[in-house]
Amino acid sequence: MNRAVLVFLAALTACGGRDTLLYKGVAVDVPVAVPCSVRALNKPDFALRYARPSDDVAAKVREALRELYQRRAYEAELEAQLQACVFSPEEVARD
Repeated sequence: MNRAVLVFLAALTACGGRDTLLYKGVAVDVPVAVPCSVRALNKPDFALRYARPSDDVAAKVREALRELYQRRAYEAELEAQLQACVFSPEEVARD
């Protein structure tokens, strides 16, 4: 009987030191789609659209230059929104 108790205690102490993990988490690098949450831009009224055919050349050139600046500003806002939606923060910081 003493021998059976000693065998039982020996077996019990042998199992006591082991870590028994039932669940082990694994990290997987998979891209996940995230919805873009930027506001939609309203297309501005470009200046050259309202130029009259009867205007002189100087007025049309002024309107064309004004429209050029409007388009540049509009395109800059569009590019900023595109970067916010498409690129990760690490890629934006790297540029």
